Amino acid sequence: MNHIAKSFVLSDGTSYKSHSWELREDGYRRTALIVGNGLWPVSKEKRLISFLIDRGFRVLSLDLAFGSPTSPRTSLRAFRTAILAFAKEARPTGLPLYLIASSFSGGALLPVAKEIQGLAALALVAPVVEYPPLKLKKPPFFLSTAQLALAPEAQSGMPELLKGLTDGPSVLRFHKRDLRSVALEIASALEEPLGMPAAAFSGEDDPYLSPAGRKSLSSAGVRVYGYPRVRHEPAHDRYADNFFADLGSFLDEVEAGKGKAPEGM
Repeated sequence: MNHIAKSFVLSDGTSYKSHSWELREDGYRRTALIVGNGLWPVSKEKRLISFLIDRGFRVLSLDLAFGSPTSPRTSLRAFRTAILAFAKEARPTGLPLYLIASSFSGGALLPVAKEIQGLAALALVAPVVEYPPLKLKKPPFFLSTAQLALAPEAQSGMPELLKGLTDGPSVLRFHKRDLRSVALEIASALEEPLGMPAAAFSGEDDPYLSPAGRKSLSSAGVRVYGYPRVRHEPAHDRYADNFFADLGSFLDEVEAGKGKAPEGM
């Protein structure tokens, strides 16, 4: 497996670290852009990366997520600008692009997915589409940042599977104004079909996606896969094999031209 890490620089001079994985040079027919959960870098998602490469993907990522726990925190606007610019520049000409976005990053990108050039499908892993999220700690009015602590038990029904992914407390931080904006934008985006093949993969015990949230995704044409007794990280919980099997089926159906869920599914 070839791995290349380098800087991706925007027109305003902002720089992010980017990654690219592939089996060998030009040894792929599809491109996957993974946008992570903010709690650990995409480079630690070794099973997911290998899984995609084995299915003919070149895998791309930026060290960037919505709700970064580090300072300075990237605003919602800057996050989207960077992801859209990276997708445009990094995607090989003529190859379809698949976006795989997790957690809060998934929800934040859902309203702008149609703006991503060459996007063939959208896979949302435990997307957060309901606000305010459970146990969000709101700061005093004179502070601009809200924070959310994710206990291991909220992330996985088998917390031991998270070992080695995080180095410290699992705390995400957001600009308060971004939380208000993204809540309204997601609600608006889900009022009508997304107009592209889309799927969501979520544990049935995910504390950040309620049955109502799953219903709103389904009403917008998103195919919703659920896993019993699984929390917020289906790739790191008791039925991870089922998650990968469902993700593979969805991606292959899209490639075969069968991936669009019926309206209202």
